[in-house]
Amino acid sequence: MINNTFTLTVSCADQPGLIASITGGVFRMGGNVLNLAQYTATDINMFFCRIVFNGNPSFTEEIFRAEFEKIAEQFAMDWRLFNNNNKARMGILVSKPSHCLYEILLKHADDELDCEIPVIISNHPDLAHIASSFHIPFFQIDTARGKAEYEKDVNDILARYNVDLVVLARYMQIMSPEFCKHWDKRLINIHHGFLPAFKGAKPYHQAWEKGVKIIGATAHFATEDLDQGPIIFQDVIRITDMCSVDEFIRMGKDVERRVLVEAIRRYLNHSIFLYNKRTFIIE
Repeated sequence: MINNTFTLTVSCADQPGLIASITGGVFRMGGNVLNLAQYTATDINMFFCRIVFNGNPSFTEEIFRAEFEKIAEQFAMDWRLFNNNNKARMGILVSKPSHCLYEILLKHADDELDCEIPVIISNHPDLAHIASSFHIPFFQIDTARGKAEYEKDVNDILARYNVDLVVLARYMQIMSPEFCKHWDKRLINIHHGFLPAFKGAKPYHQAWEKGVKIIGATAHFATEDLDQGPIIFQDVIRITDMCSVDEFIRMGKDVERRVLVEAIRRYLNHSIFLYNKRTFIIE
């Protein structure tokens, strides 16, 4: 059965008449609003809105885009329309840790992530059997050739499979500024630490040395500024002073799994709004 629903996202400076103009426009162009979520960040005077609607038999994307652009120009809106029939194609980059990859693939197999996963790429052969068990093509790239060369290989593979979104599922390589810019706002990373604290290497060891009482994980858009990209989703788990570093790592994996999947889900649902260097999640 064809899903005749669309998601409209709008952001602009806050001003009177926005919701009436948006919903009225959707109605006039043959849409019926199913869900509306909006938020006004008063400290920066910004309006964010996410609307899911279905179209009547006469509804066409072409007419909607042409007519809604007139409304957008009136209010200086930044807007996007997504046909929910068109599933994003998500490529996954991994190294040796398997927990995040397994979580993504299991959630996808259970129809909890509304996307396609056409390819998995790694700098090691260790997880090839997982890709095979889920019937997904697996490619191993040679990082010894140098960053520029192997990142070109990665991009060539991603282009071959028409990938829209790239997820670093514990991919243990630092991506170049050029790669991050190429995949700007389409490159999601999971950091095994509660950013912005304990950034960089061995965050669990740093946390243990500081005697923290909670540990967490952060999913964010990867940028050339290591571990400092716009944050999408975070979560924590409480620990005790009797926990070892190994226990930190074991417990942290559960948080990492959950956080990465929730970040991907929000991206696929078009719930992420970016303003300067931060995100607003509108659900």
